[in-house]
Amino acid sequence: MHLMRISKSHRIAAVILVIAAFLVVENTLLRPSDVFRYPGVQIYDAIRDYKTLDPRGFDVLVRVEGKSGGSPVALEGKVAEASTGWFILSQGGMDRIVEGPMGSKDVLADLIVFEVAPRISVEAVFPPQETERFSLREGFRKVKGSIALDDASLSPTAVQELRNLNQEFYSLTPGRIEIVTIGSGLIMDIKVPIGTEELGRLLSGIAPGKVRTGYMYYYTGAEDEKQAEEIRSRLEGDGAVLVNYYKQR
Repeated sequence: MHLMRISKSHRIAAVILVIAAFLVVENTLLRPSDVFRYPGVQIYDAIRDYKTLDPRGFDVLVRVEGKSGGSPVALEGKVAEASTGWFILSQGGMDRIVEGPMGSKDVLADLIVFEVAPRISVEAVFPPQETERFSLREGFRKVKGSIALDDASLSPTAVQELRNLNQEFYSLTPGRIEIVTIGSGLIMDIKVPIGTEELGRLLSGIAPGKVRTGYMYYYTGAEDEKQAEEIRSRLEGDGAVLVNYYKQR
Protein backbone atom coordinates (compact mmCIF):
# COMPACT_ATOMS: atom_id res chain seq x y z
CA MET A 1 0.00 0.00 0.00
CA HIS A 2 2.84 2.35 0.86
CA LEU A 3 4.46 1.74 -2.54
CA MET A 4 1.13 2.29 -4.27
CA ARG A 5 0.68 5.63 -2.48
CA ILE A 6 4.14 6.76 -3.63
CA SER A 7 3.38 5.72 -7.19
CA LYS A 8 0.10 7.61 -7.12
CA SER A 9 1.78 10.75 -5.80
CA HIS A 10 4.34 10.49 -8.55
CA ARG A 11 1.55 10.31 -11.12
CA ILE A 12 -0.08 13.40 -9.64
CA ALA A 13 3.24 15.25 -9.71
CA ALA A 14 3.75 14.24 -13.33
CA VAL A 15 0.30 15.55 -14.27
CA ILE A 16 1.09 18.85 -12.54
CA LEU A 17 4.38 19.13 -14.45
CA VAL A 18 2.63 18.45 -17.76
CA ILE A 19 0.02 21.11 -17.03
CA ALA A 20 2.72 23.60 -16.02
CA ALA A 21 4.70 22.85 -19.17
CA PHE A 22 1.58 23.32 -21.30
CA LEU A 23 0.90 26.69 -19.69
CA VAL A 24 4.45 27.84 -20.42
CA VAL A 25 4.15 26.75 -24.06
CA GLU A 26 0.71 28.33 -24.40
CA ASN A 27 2.06 31.61 -23.06
CA THR A 28 5.05 31.70 -25.40
CA LEU A 29 4.35 29.79 -28.61
CA LEU A 30 0.59 29.64 -28.97
CA ARG A 31 -0.41 33.13 -27.85
CA PRO A 32 -1.91 35.51 -30.45
CA SER A 33 0.77 36.90 -32.73
CA ASP A 34 -0.20 40.50 -31.95
CA VAL A 35 0.14 40.27 -28.16
CA PHE A 36 3.47 39.70 -26.39
CA ARG A 37 3.53 39.21 -22.61
CA TYR A 38 6.61 39.51 -20.39
CA PRO A 39 6.90 39.08 -16.62
CA GLY A 40 8.62 42.13 -15.17
CA VAL A 41 11.83 40.16 -14.61
CA GLN A 42 12.01 39.71 -18.40
CA ILE A 43 12.14 43.46 -19.12
CA TYR A 44 15.44 42.93 -20.97
CA ASP A 45 13.65 40.61 -23.41
CA ALA A 46 10.81 43.11 -23.80
CA ILE A 47 13.22 45.93 -24.65
CA ARG A 48 15.16 43.72 -27.05
CA ASP A 49 11.94 42.87 -28.90
CA TYR A 50 10.84 46.51 -28.94
CA LYS A 51 14.15 47.57 -30.49
CA THR A 52 13.55 45.02 -33.24
CA LEU A 53 9.90 45.91 -33.88
CA ASP A 54 10.10 49.72 -33.85
CA PRO A 55 12.71 50.17 -36.64
CA ARG A 56 10.73 47.79 -38.87
CA GLY A 57 7.63 49.97 -38.87
CA PHE A 58 5.47 48.16 -36.32
CA ASP A 59 3.22 50.04 -33.90
CA VAL A 60 3.77 48.93 -30.31
CA LEU A 61 1.20 49.86 -27.67
CA VAL A 62 2.56 49.06 -24.20
CA ARG A 63 0.66 48.14 -21.05
CA VAL A 64 2.43 47.89 -17.71
CA GLU A 65 1.12 46.49 -14.43
CA GLY A 66 3.26 46.94 -11.34
CA LYS A 67 3.93 49.25 -8.42
CA SER A 68 4.96 52.84 -7.94
CA GLY A 69 5.89 54.05 -4.47
CA GLY A 70 4.57 50.77 -3.08
CA SER A 71 1.08 51.22 -4.58
CA PRO A 72 -0.39 49.24 -7.50
CA VAL A 73 -0.31 51.01 -10.85
CA ALA A 74 -1.53 50.22 -14.38
CA LEU A 75 -0.25 52.26 -17.34
CA GLU A 76 -0.76 52.28 -21.09
CA GLY A 77 1.16 54.24 -23.70
CA LYS A 78 4.08 54.18 -26.11
CA VAL A 79 7.81 53.88 -25.54
CA ALA A 80 9.53 57.26 -25.80
CA GLU A 81 13.01 55.93 -25.09
CA ALA A 82 14.49 52.53 -24.24
CA SER A 83 17.77 51.70 -22.52
CA THR A 84 19.13 48.27 -21.57
CA GLY A 85 17.14 47.60 -18.41
CA TRP A 86 14.43 50.28 -18.41
CA PHE A 87 12.26 52.32 -20.74
CA ILE A 88 10.29 55.55 -20.64
CA LEU A 89 6.56 55.14 -21.20
CA SER A 90 4.72 58.18 -22.54
CA GLN A 91 1.11 58.26 -21.37
CA GLY A 92 -1.11 61.24 -22.17
CA GLY A 93 1.65 63.81 -21.78
CA MET A 94 3.09 62.14 -18.66
CA ASP A 95 6.36 60.20 -18.91
CA ARG A 96 7.16 57.37 -16.50
CA ILE A 97 10.40 55.43 -16.13
CA VAL A 98 9.66 51.68 -16.05
CA GLU A 99 12.08 49.12 -14.62
CA GLY A 100 11.92 45.49 -13.51
CA PRO A 101 10.33 44.50 -10.17
CA MET A 102 13.66 44.60 -8.30
CA GLY A 103 14.62 48.08 -9.55
CA SER A 104 14.56 51.47 -7.87
CA LYS A 105 13.01 53.74 -10.52
CA ASP A 106 9.51 55.25 -10.80
CA VAL A 107 7.48 52.21 -11.91
CA LEU A 108 8.48 48.63 -11.05
CA ALA A 109 6.84 46.31 -13.57
CA ASP A 110 5.30 42.96 -12.64
CA LEU A 111 3.87 42.48 -16.15
CA ILE A 112 4.64 44.11 -19.51
CA VAL A 113 2.28 43.59 -22.46
CA PHE A 114 2.94 44.63 -26.06
CA GLU A 115 0.05 44.97 -28.51
CA VAL A 116 1.73 44.92 -31.91
CA ALA A 117 0.29 45.87 -35.30
CA PRO A 118 0.26 45.03 -38.14
CA ARG A 119 0.88 41.28 -38.21
CA ILE A 120 3.36 41.78 -41.08
CA SER A 121 5.10 45.09 -41.76
CA VAL A 122 5.77 45.77 -45.45
CA GLU A 123 8.67 48.12 -46.25
CA ALA A 124 8.88 49.78 -49.67
CA VAL A 125 11.98 51.71 -50.77
CA PHE A 126 11.48 54.49 -53.34
CA PRO A 127 14.33 56.21 -55.24
CA PRO A 128 15.51 59.80 -54.61
CA GLN A 129 13.53 62.60 -56.19
CA GLU A 130 13.71 66.35 -56.72
CA THR A 131 10.54 68.38 -56.80
CA GLU A 132 9.17 71.88 -56.29
CA ARG A 133 6.40 70.60 -54.03
CA PHE A 134 7.05 67.50 -51.96
CA SER A 135 4.15 65.33 -50.84
CA LEU A 136 4.11 62.06 -48.95
CA ARG A 137 2.94 58.96 -50.78
CA GLU A 138 -0.59 57.95 -49.90
CA GLY A 139 -1.63 54.61 -48.43
CA PHE A 140 1.29 54.21 -46.02
CA ARG A 141 1.37 54.21 -42.22
CA LYS A 142 4.97 55.24 -41.55
CA VAL A 143 8.01 56.66 -43.32
CA LYS A 144 11.72 57.32 -42.83
CA GLY A 145 14.52 58.78 -44.95
CA SER A 146 16.30 62.08 -45.70
CA ILE A 147 14.58 65.22 -46.97
CA ALA A 148 16.58 68.31 -47.98
CA LEU A 149 14.76 71.65 -48.26
CA ASP A 150 16.51 74.49 -50.08
CA ASP A 151 14.68 77.31 -48.33
CA ALA A 152 13.10 76.42 -45.02
CA SER A 153 11.60 78.31 -42.12
CA LEU A 154 9.99 76.46 -39.22
CA SER A 155 6.80 77.92 -37.80
CA PRO A 156 6.27 77.69 -34.01
CA THR A 157 3.81 74.86 -34.69
CA ALA A 158 6.44 72.95 -36.67
CA VAL A 159 9.01 73.44 -33.90
CA GLN A 160 6.59 71.96 -31.35
CA GLU A 161 5.71 69.08 -33.69
CA LEU A 162 9.41 68.36 -34.10
CA ARG A 163 9.86 68.27 -30.35
CA ASN A 164 6.91 65.90 -30.00
CA LEU A 165 8.38 63.54 -32.61
CA ASN A 166 11.92 63.76 -31.33
CA GLN A 167 11.72 63.16 -27.60
CA GLU A 168 15.09 62.53 -26.01
CA PHE A 169 15.47 62.25 -22.27
CA TYR A 170 18.92 60.87 -21.51
CA SER A 171 20.39 60.84 -25.06
CA LEU A 172 20.94 57.09 -24.78
CA THR A 173 19.04 56.43 -27.98
CA PRO A 174 19.30 58.48 -31.17
CA GLY A 175 16.57 61.01 -31.88
CA ARG A 176 13.97 59.99 -34.40
CA ILE A 177 14.67 63.08 -36.49
CA GLU A 178 18.00 64.87 -36.90
CA ILE A 179 17.93 68.41 -38.32
CA VAL A 180 20.99 70.00 -39.95
CA THR A 181 20.72 73.61 -41.13
CA ILE A 182 22.67 74.73 -44.21
CA GLY A 183 22.31 78.43 -44.99
CA SER A 184 18.60 79.09 -45.43
CA GLY A 185 17.85 75.41 -45.96
CA LEU A 186 17.86 72.29 -43.84
CA ILE A 187 18.25 68.52 -44.07
CA MET A 188 15.78 66.41 -42.15
CA ASP A 189 17.11 62.90 -41.47
CA ILE A 190 14.32 60.64 -40.22
CA LYS A 191 16.18 57.75 -38.58
CA VAL A 192 13.27 55.66 -37.22
CA PRO A 193 9.88 55.22 -38.94
CA ILE A 194 7.37 57.85 -37.87
CA GLY A 195 3.70 58.27 -38.73
CA THR A 196 3.03 59.76 -42.15
CA GLU A 197 0.31 61.97 -40.61
CA GLU A 198 2.76 63.27 -38.03
CA LEU A 199 5.39 64.02 -40.67
CA GLY A 200 2.72 65.68 -42.83
CA ARG A 201 1.83 68.03 -39.98
CA LEU A 202 5.51 68.85 -39.50
CA LEU A 203 6.09 69.56 -43.20
CA SER A 204 2.99 71.76 -43.37
CA GLY A 205 4.73 74.15 -40.98
CA ILE A 206 7.86 74.46 -43.14
CA ALA A 207 8.22 76.71 -46.21
CA PRO A 208 10.26 74.26 -48.28
CA GLY A 209 11.29 75.76 -51.62
CA LYS A 210 12.86 73.06 -53.78
CA VAL A 211 12.93 69.63 -52.15
CA ARG A 212 15.36 66.77 -52.66
CA THR A 213 15.06 63.39 -50.99
CA GLY A 214 17.31 60.41 -50.52
CA TYR A 215 15.90 56.91 -50.68
CA MET A 216 12.58 56.99 -48.82
CA TYR A 217 11.29 54.01 -46.84
CA TYR A 218 7.52 53.68 -46.57
CA TYR A 219 5.64 51.17 -44.40
CA THR A 220 2.26 49.52 -44.74
CA GLY A 221 0.84 46.30 -43.30
CA ALA A 222 -0.43 42.85 -44.26
CA GLU A 223 -2.35 40.13 -42.45
CA ASP A 224 -0.44 37.21 -43.94
CA GLU A 225 2.35 36.35 -46.39
CA LYS A 226 -0.02 35.96 -49.33
CA GLN A 227 -1.28 39.50 -48.89
CA ALA A 228 2.29 40.73 -48.34
CA GLU A 229 3.33 39.22 -51.68
CA GLU A 230 0.36 40.87 -53.41
CA ILE A 231 1.35 44.22 -51.90
CA ARG A 232 4.97 43.65 -52.96
CA SER A 233 3.91 43.11 -56.57
CA ARG A 234 1.75 46.24 -56.56
CA LEU A 235 4.42 48.46 -54.98
CA GLU A 236 7.09 47.28 -57.40
CA GLY A 237 4.71 48.25 -60.19
CA ASP A 238 4.35 51.68 -58.55
CA GLY A 239 8.09 52.33 -58.72
CA ALA A 240 9.50 50.85 -55.51
CA VAL A 241 13.08 49.68 -56.08
CA LEU A 242 12.93 47.23 -53.18
CA VAL A 243 10.13 45.75 -51.08
CA ASN A 244 10.75 43.78 -47.88
CA TYR A 245 8.34 42.45 -45.34
CA TYR A 246 8.85 41.49 -41.72
CA LYS A 247 6.92 39.21 -39.41
CA GLN A 248 6.50 40.20 -35.80
CA ARG A 249 8.78 37.33 -34.79
